[in-house]
Amino acid sequence: MIASFIPRHVSNRVLLAVYRFLTIFGVPRFVRKNHLRENRIRLEQTDWDFWRLPDAYIENQSEWEKIRFGVGQRLRMSYAGCEIIATYNARKALGVPVSKKVMAELIGVYEARGTALGGMFGVAPTAITAYFRKIGFAVETADGADTKAVEEIAGRNKVMIATAYNDKNDIMAQIHTVCITKNREGKFVLHNAYHRDEKGRFCESRPYDTLQEAVLHVSRREPKLIYLIGVRRSN
Repeated sequence: MIASFIPRHVSNRVLLAVYRFLTIFGVPRFVRKNHLRENRIRLEQTDWDFWRLPDAYIENQSEWEKIRFGVGQRLRMSYAGCEIIATYNARKALGVPVSKKVMAELIGVYEARGTALGGMFGVAPTAITAYFRKIGFAVETADGADTKAVEEIAGRNKVMIATAYNDKNDIMAQIHTVCITKNREGKFVLHNAYHRDEKGRFCESRPYDTLQEAVLHVSRREPKLIYLIGVRRSN
């Protein structure tokens, strides 16, 4: 009963307001500087395909256990970095330059403004909206419960970021944020959503006909959309 109360009875609007409040517990400047230095070194030591391949996205968050993020020795990108990875993937899909150096700096950007409870709960989804608006993109958002607004955003945008409960009946299953792109056929593809290929390697999802269908595959449990962001270049 306790685990199901928040996803069942707390509105998405209230949840997002709580996230915004938790951003007051930021990451101290000296910690951010140390993380930036360490992450630049550690990211340079990685050799993942998505650094080299133009059409490859970050799919392997669980393998980012050496990359620092947030306050506390235990916090890492592998635990709480999904919003940052979704931002990076969206930048790449939008044609914005990306690199190992950019990722290290992006972690620092969100540590300075956006971490929820110092990163314990990742990044506030609304901070992603603020980030893309700040760098000059057209952004529109929808409450996950507003089906009409969600469908309109899905129709107008080729790049989206979705925040969802991993399980609509269990807050202990946590919340996950993913980038969603449209392929050439207009179908929806999830990135960094735990999907694996036949060899067990992390990969993007198969294409789904609708956004709603894609969201149902954010996790292997019973996902529920909380917040959708559509991002596109300004005219």
